[in-house]
Amino acid sequence: MALSYTGSRNLYKDLTGNDSTSNLSLGDVLINNAIRFYATANGGKWWFLEKVTTQATVASQQAYILPQSTRKIVDLYVTVGTTVYSPVAIEDPQLWKRVLQSNLGVGDRALFYYRQGNRVLIAPTPGTNDNTITIRTRRNVKDLSVADYTTGTATMTLDDATVTGSGTTFTALMEGRYLRAATGDMEWYEIADFTSTTALELVAPYASDTVVGSTFIIGEMSVLPESYQPMPVYRASSIYWKKEGDQGRATMLHDMADALYDQMIQEAGEKTEGSYMMPIDSLVWRDPNIPEPDAPTSSFT
Repeated sequence: MALSYTGSRNLYKDLTGNDSTSNLSLGDVLINNAIRFYATANGGKWWFLEKVTTQATVASQQAYILPQSTRKIVDLYVTVGTTVYSPVAIEDPQLWKRVLQSNLGVGDRALFYYRQGNRVLIAPTPGTNDNTITIRTRRNVKDLSVADYTTGTATMTLDDATVTGSGTTFTALMEGRYLRAATGDMEWYEIADFTSTTALELVAPYASDTVVGSTFIIGEMSVLPESYQPMPVYRASSIYWKKEGDQGRATMLHDMADALYDQMIQEAGEKTEGSYMMPIDSLVWRDPNIPEPDAPTSSFT
């Protein structure tokens, strides 16, 4: 069950049976804390926290700004034409100082990179413009706080990423939120770009029969996968009932949250599902038409 900020708030209200303003404000804090708790569990190594961005190199520029939401760099590589360079990550500032002291100069063959605050530095310093730096990061989790937007109607066309609104006041702040029409496939689609007060672009094209003039919801969603978005609400509601002295309800809701977390560990702990492939360094590639060589009879030094 997908839950926007408003949907999570409403579920918390129903589970606690308390619609007071003070309790809903408490629920906001507890739910956001629970989302952060689950997102940082498992060492924070969840595929759904990863984000890939690209930047163009600038000749003689060593430092590049990281995306605002970056918590950690997972991987970085530089593409020059058809050649991909995978520089080594430097963690120790003293070791990075030694890299700088080695005076690698300017060149497109990236050898090392180092994170310095909200910037990443590459050595040697890129020598030409417009090569591609690809950065895979693990993002921070921001608090949910924006109520659903439902004003107007939307038209969405099969295999088209454009959403056309009528009576809407779309804004640039809606980028990154999700839209779901009340008809059609009723799936949530991430908003990529704001075009105008009556037009948005989705990350992926709409994948169902065209809908014209449908009511819709634009909601702020948590980073957790759709199936597990009720989990923080269960945890928050469990804390509420523990505070109220109802241990039975508190335990039931805590168990419901734990059951979903166990499922998430099994399903969302991997990016893909299938047969295991050994790391590339462990593989030995051989032409099947060439016989295996005899075992060596001597060693080499």
